[in-house]
Formats: sequence, structure tokens, C-alpha cells
Amino acid sequence: MSKTNSTPAETTGDIFTAISTTQPSTTLYSRLASKVPIPSSVTASGAIQTNNFWGNVTLGDQNSYIYTHPYVVWKSTVTDYFGLAVSHQDASKRVYGENNDHGAPSYFYSAAGNMSLVLGSSDFDNDCSISLTNLKKMSIDITLSSSNAGSLTASVLQGMGMVSAVYNDLIPEIHSNIGIASVSGDTAPKAGIDKYKIVLNDGSTWLMYVTLTDNQTCSFALKDSNHIIGSNSINGCYIQVCCGDFSDYDTAAGCYPTACTLSANVDGSVGTYAFNYTTVGSGTTPLIYALPHHVDSFTSTTSGKKSNASLNDTVHGTMVGYLTNIFEMSEQLPTSLNMAPWSAISGFTTPSYSTDELNAIRAAATLDIANDVASLSNLNSMYYSGKILDKFAYVLYVLYYVLADEDSTKSFLSSMKTAMERFTGNTQIYPLCYETNWGGICSTGGMSTGDSSVDFGNAYYNDHHFHYGYHLHAAAIISKIDQIVGDGTWVTKNKDWINNLVRDVANPNEADTYFPVFRNFDFFIGHSFAHGITIYADGKDEESSSEDYNFAYAMKIWAQVIGDTNMENRANLMLAISSRSIGTYMLYQTNNTSMISQYIGNYVSGIKFENKIAHTTYFGTNEEYIHGIHMLPITPASSLIRSPTFVKEEWENFLKNIIDNVTDGWKGVLMLNVALYDPATAYNFFNGSSYSSNYLDDGMTKTWSLTYCAGVNN
Repeated sequence: MSKTNSTPAETTGDIFTAISTTQPSTTLYSRLASKVPIPSSVTASGAIQTNNFWGNVTLGDQNSYIYTHPYVVWKSTVTDYFGLAVSHQDASKRVYGENNDHGAPSYFYSAAGNMSLVLGSSDFDNDCSISLTNLKKMSIDITLSSSNAGSLTASVLQGMGMVSAVYNDLIPEIHSNIGIASVSGDTAPKAGIDKYKIVLNDGSTWLMYVTLTDNQTCSFALKDSNHIIGSNSINGCYIQVCCGDFSDYDTAAGCYPTACTLSANVDGSVGTYAFNYTTVGSGTTPLIYALPHHVDSFTSTTSGKKSNASLNDTVHGTMVGYLTNIFEMSEQLPTSLNMAPWSAISGFTTPSYSTDELNAIRAAATLDIANDVASLSNLNSMYYSGKILDKFAYVLYVLYYVLADEDSTKSFLSSMKTAMERFTGNTQIYPLCYETNWGGICSTGGMSTGDSSVDFGNAYYNDHHFHYGYHLHAAAIISKIDQIVGDGTWVTKNKDWINNLVRDVANPNEADTYFPVFRNFDFFIGHSFAHGITIYADGKDEESSSEDYNFAYAMKIWAQVIGDTNMENRANLMLAISSRSIGTYMLYQTNNTSMISQYIGNYVSGIKFENKIAHTTYFGTNEEYIHGIHMLPITPASSLIRSPTFVKEEWENFLKNIIDNVTDGWKGVLMLNVALYDPATAYNFFNGSSYSSNYLDDGMTKTWSLTYCAGVNN
């Protein structure tokens, strides 16, 4: 027999209510400013996004790429091409690496820097300046200003079907470094809107719509093979450009989105979320491009708004345009998921254990609880210390809920509290601080020296969801067990510290001005981005899909412990969206029709950027690294994302052929992953005579490995 834990009921309501709006403790957290400043061109109050799709434009010279999908935009500083550059590259122009051991390309990317068109002006010169306003999670306004004339402003959003710029007191000039084969006037789609068809030297066709206000006029003509010039200055008029010659662009012409808000509601185990677009212009319906995982989850509210426009994206397959100002999507939420082992294997119900299995688990636990957790977790890394704390938190779970050993539970709970309180008291080797430039809880490691390599760049907002997810889950288990066998006060004493980690990564509401809204999770892309405040030309990236959803799972368990239904609903929604998105763009079953067909033979993405996917890791090219970093840690949430079908295909078609050559901790990671489709084989490995503790990753214990494998082997 084993104890079980209950699952709270789901409710409806506004799930994006703020966790808190108070500033993090000035006593606990020192105030330090990042070595990376906020540019003077930024107008914003409160915390600023660090891992967002438009992040590159807030860094350095502010002229690196923003990936809006399917377009790429950036400030061009090239002489004769000043302005807002726009690029779209067809799939035929992708660059592929040499085939690897999978027989698939080792990487692919799009050439982002080709300026298909540039929304510019003959008034722009070397002194063309940039300013940023209305910095939101899902949009930003970029203004380029002439030193002696006017300016243009573009609202930049993911999925925007047209790149639109409002011209104020400028003579418009459209550039192309690809070269313009022809430009011709076309039939006006609506009164007050002129239409032009532009054919570039690469064979691509672009449409340009010019909306003229207040009885203004402006005609456009080819100036030379790289420039289209307007006849005169315009004010309050806007120009829209879009790739492809699709008739439904005419329907959307004159209307464009300026902002997007996220909404969601939960009804039982169904979560419905929406992107609500604020629009301006002469029409009421913009064209918004949807990613494949959006299309697969659209409700009838949106699915019927499909247009005839479609474009290849950089790394997400084909995007389809929809004539709508709302994307509404529905997901089945993992409401039954809790602290106990869980599996998507057909026939699984609840974990159960035989006497022999309990004896094996008890023997492993006896050895694991003999460890000095406080000493082992006394590390100069939030990441590695978090892994240590959390692996022993799973042992604490097993002691009470599986082995029903209350005496050992109480004793080990005390050890776990001692270890954890070094961090909740902020007395670890590199304490946390509140970073004041961007707004967030950061490690002080590397903060004063400007060394972005310390603790994987935590001080630069790298990997916060990876690091804090482990601490969050460990704290949730300690709190839960303390409520049962302790005095029940630990959660109250440490709730603010733990909630600050949640706020840092997944603050749900702008009312909380101390942290950006959802620093890591990108609701449009459907997974998180790990990369913070340094420029990457290929955009933001993520290496470990599993440590991504591990944070959402940890947030869910913490929410269950403190009874925060809204937080649990948000976590459930993030998990459901992650399952769909990661299962499309990062984990590839052989029947995947959304991703680039040449690449799915790799089974896993490796490092996924916004413009590139590379089958590698930041720490080495071994296949066990590349596959294993998308597995660890194996938790009750793993099977939700890593389906039994996918795990079986990945294992039987590739990993089983390399496992005998793996002799370190990655062997344990790969073998525990086998439990997601064949738990009996995995259990026999960890309980077999050939097992060695050398096979355990530093975030694994034999206790949890046996408990998970046996628990899901019904």
C-alpha cells in the first residue's frame, strides 16, 4: 500500500491575477544594477522583458534582428538603405548542415540579413535614430526619426501579416538590397488605399499598400534597381508591405494590429486562451499568421477565418494567415497531474507497488537519506544546487507517500529544511539580489564582474526557469510534507521567497511592476526562451525543453500546496500548450508533418533558436547529451510532453544503439526515460545486478528512479 495525494478541483475565472504587487524584500535581497544598461532610447516604466522576441532591439546598437514569424525586421544602418528592414526567405533558401549520425542535417537556418524591403525615407541618413515605446509582452512600437525631418513608427507583433509603418512628415522611400525587378500599380482594394506589386530579383513578389489620409496624395515610382521613391512628403499616412501575391491581403489592407492581450478561462479540464489584437486603420480585420500548433488548437471562433495566404517560417514549418482580430485556442488541461508518478501509457490509472518493489525502494531510500543534503547543496550555482535539493525532495515524497515511513519522513524533513533554508535565507555562496535595471531576481555570481559565464549567465537572465524550477518544486514538497508531519509553519515563513521565484519567471499581470510579464514563456511560440540580455543574431533560444516544462510542473505543485487555483490553472495551461508546441517543434515523431521533413530524423531539435535549429548542445556534441538534455529531470509531467509513441520511436530507432557506450550519469537519464514507454525494462535496469551509482545524473536518485518506474508499470 502507499499513500496518495488528492487533486484539487479546477474552477473558472480570471487566471491572470497578480501573485503580488509588493516589492521583494529590501532586507533579504540587495539591490544591484546589471552591467547591461537600458538604452536611453527606451521609454518604459517598471520591469522590462529580457527573454522576449523583440529583446535584440533593446541591446547593443539596437540594430539586430527581431523574428516576428514569418518576417524578420530590424533597423538598417546600411548607407542608402536606412530604415526598418523587412526580410522573408522562402524554404528553398534555407541553409542545411552536413548529415549527422541520424542521417539528417546537423542544423538548418534562414539567411535573416537579406533586406527584401526596407521601409525608409529619403530624409533618413546616418543620424537616423531609434526609439522604443509601449514595450509589452506581445508587442513593441519602434520609431525611426530623421535628424532634420519627421519619423516613422511601426508596431511589431509576432504573426503580423503585414509590416506596417506610419509616416509623419517624411518622403517615403522603399529600398531592397536584393534588387527590384519591377514595380507596378495594381487595382486599389479600397477607397483611399493604393496598391503596388513589387517583384524582386530573387523571384519573390511583395505587395505594398499605401493608406493616404486627409486627402493627401503620393505616387511611387522606381528610382533605380534598388529603390522606390515617393513623390512627396506624407503625414499620418501608413505603408504596409507583405510577402506573396495573395488576394486576401486586399481584405486586410488598411488595418493592422498595434497590441495584443492574452486572456484565458478554465472550465473543468478545458482551458481556452486567446490573443486579442487591438487594431487601427481603415478596416476592422487584420491578417495574422498562425503557427501549425495554433491551427491545430483553434476553436470555431477562429478556424473559420482562414485566408488564402501562407508563408514558410524560419523554423516552424508553414504559417497560415487568418483574417481575424482574435486567435482563440483550446487545450485539454492536465488536471489529474499531481506529485505522484503519472504516465500517458494506455491503461495507467494510479501508481501501485508490489512488496518486492517497496523493499527495493526502501533499500535505496535508506542509502539516499544518509546523505548530508545541506553540504551537498552548498554550491556556487543556483542550477546545480537546485538539482541537488530537488532530487532529495523526491526522496522525501517517497518516504511519506510511497513507503509510509513517518519516522524517516520527519527526520529527513528536518534535513531538507536545513538545506533549503540556506537559500530561503539567501546565505548561499552567491546570494540572490534584486536587479534594478531590468527588474528581476538574479544570482550575484558574475553580477559585479560582468562575467556572463557564471552559473550559465543567471545574472544575465539566462535560464531562470531552468534554475528556479528545481528550487520551486523542492520547496513545494517540503511545504506539503511539513503541513502533514511537521508543525505546518514552513510554508508561511517561506512563501514570499518562493513566490518571488514564480514572479520572476511567470508573473501573470502588469500590475506587478517589479517583474516583466511571463519572462520566459512565450505564449505565441508555445514554449519558453532561455536566453537573456545578450544579443544572438539568430534570436532567443532554448536547449532543454524538459527543464522548461519542469518549471510549469513545479509551479503547478506549489500552487496546489498553497491553494492558489489561478496559479495552478496557469501552470496547467502552460503545460498543455508546451505539450503541443514542444511535440511539434522540438520533439519529432516520424509522422510530424509540420516541421521541416529533412530534420525530423534527428528526433530532437537540439538547440532551437528563432531562426535556426542545431542538433547539438552548448556543452558538447555527444548524442546522449543532445537527447538527454530534453529528458531530464524525469518527473510526473514528463509523459505529458514526451509521449510513449515518441519515446519508443526515439529509443528503438536510435538510442538503444548507443546506450552501451554511455557509462556516466547520462546512462541513467536515458534509461529512466525508457520508463515513459517501457517501465518494466527501466525498472529492471535500476534494480538489476549491472546497475552502478555511476549511472546516476547529479539530479537523480535510485529511490525516485525505482519509484517512478514501478509506479507507472501497471
